[in-house]
Amino acid sequence: VYFERENCLNIPNVFTPNGDGDNDYWVIKGHENYPEIHITIFNRWGNVIFETDNYDVPWDGKYNGKPVPTGTYYYIIDLKNGNEKIKGDLTIIR
Repeated sequence: VYFERENCLNIPNVFTPNGDGDNDYWVIKGHENYPEIHITIFNRWGNVIFETDNYDVPWDGKYNGKPVPTGTYYYIIDLKNGNEKIKGDLTIIR
């Protein structure tokens, strides 16, 4: 969880995009407080597999329309507000 004054981001470190309707998307609560937010997700080789501005549509665990393998991925969140970028890891479990 990242805190900035009254605004808070809740950044989960795991989700299960298996199509069961529960936890199928990487939902970052509080992103709407940062309209300029930019999110990039990388695989373990450093390749960008997801990138977006505003995060209006949460990541569904797919790259080029196909599910990415179970494993650990890495993200960088830039709030575009002068603060340091937020970096972390994300695990996908199917």
